[in-house]
Amino acid sequence: MTVEIRPCRQDEVEEYARVVAYVFAEDSADDMNEEIRNISPDWTTCAFVDGRLATTMGAFPFTVRLNGRPVHMAGVTQVGTLPMYRRQGLLRKVMQQGFETMRERNQPFAILWASMAAIYQRFGYGIAADTATYEFDPRVAQFETRHEAPGTITMTTAEEAFATIKQIYIQWAGPRNMAIHRASVLWQADNLRPARKGAPVYAAVYRNADGEARGHVTYGTRNRERSGPGPGQELKVTDFIALDMEAYRALWEYLCRHDLVGTIVMPHVLPVDDPAPGLLLEPRMLQRRTQDAIWMRVIDVEKALAARPYGARGELTLRIDGDAMCPWNDATWLIETDGPSAMVSRTDRKPDLTMRPNGLAPLISGHTSATALHRAGAIEAAGPGALATADALFRTEYAPFTPNHF
Repeated sequence: MTVEIRPCRQDEVEEYARVVAYVFAEDSADDMNEEIRNISPDWTTCAFVDGRLATTMGAFPFTVRLNGRPVHMAGVTQVGTLPMYRRQGLLRKVMQQGFETMRERNQPFAILWASMAAIYQRFGYGIAADTATYEFDPRVAQFETRHEAPGTITMTTAEEAFATIKQIYIQWAGPRNMAIHRASVLWQADNLRPARKGAPVYAAVYRNADGEARGHVTYGTRNRERSGPGPGQELKVTDFIALDMEAYRALWEYLCRHDLVGTIVMPHVLPVDDPAPGLLLEPRMLQRRTQDAIWMRVIDVEKALAARPYGARGELTLRIDGDAMCPWNDATWLIETDGPSAMVSRTDRKPDLTMRPNGLAPLISGHTSATALHRAGAIEAAGPGALATADALFRTEYAPFTPNHF
């Protein structure tokens, strides 16, 4: 058996698409074509066994805000192996080569949505961001106190509103944590993608009393079967971005004024620190569900630690232990930061914290504090002072949240 690890060629993209479609049980040719046309062959890493494509992996060249700072990250996607080639170490070889390529391309992080977390944790990925999903009847989703919004809402097609909502998102993402810089292709493939081919996607934009666009929601509607009386439509939100609470409240109330809608679904478009549960008269009616969203792999620890702003001034020594996939990370690293910037270097000092690469991802993204990770046994600490210092340094202004699938 001859195994070759390399990117697919342009004339192999169709076969790449067939493998991905099989692995993810994609039965729509249109959906599959939409997925694959956004991947350049140069962004793929694949395993070929005796000349046949067996394992696929794509990696979008993303820029992502990390505690407000733009950072290069590889958006890993379309990872799969055909059944007859599984349990042969092919994915590990593909991942290994992929990590080396990402490092060469100055992508110190890899991020993904995990179909199965167990697959990726063995390659050093750790949880980096969560997401909340709501599904509720708009008639029971009223605010506990009402505030009359002084601005106005305009509803158009998403295409007509695109220039405006793109600027709202750019302004919103600026200080955020784990928000992707959205290229036009990402908007079209995700937030503005219709649920069914040809179905309309609507956009509602809130402007304040001075006429400034301060928030938007994009969504689609459909009729659905109901077993009982009541409104029969479903409204599915694909983007909900508000720059302030005035816009947030106005857009929420706008959605709830759809009298023929019996169910509003907001799948993975809001962060876990979304304010709705603290604002509503009956918050349990949201049927709120939270789950893991983005998993992160730190590819280059030195560059990764220097890439983000920190929550305080200070020093910390951090030991990465047992990184077989990225052996260049195995070292003790000294972080010296004034808050906005940091210098990172190898050191012989005794480490304040010791962890595997899985433990670094939730720490560096702000998902989990050093103290919480220590309690869970994910990191070792030299003492409580080291944990307190790490908690202060790795604090983020916003909870990590990525309102995009890829």
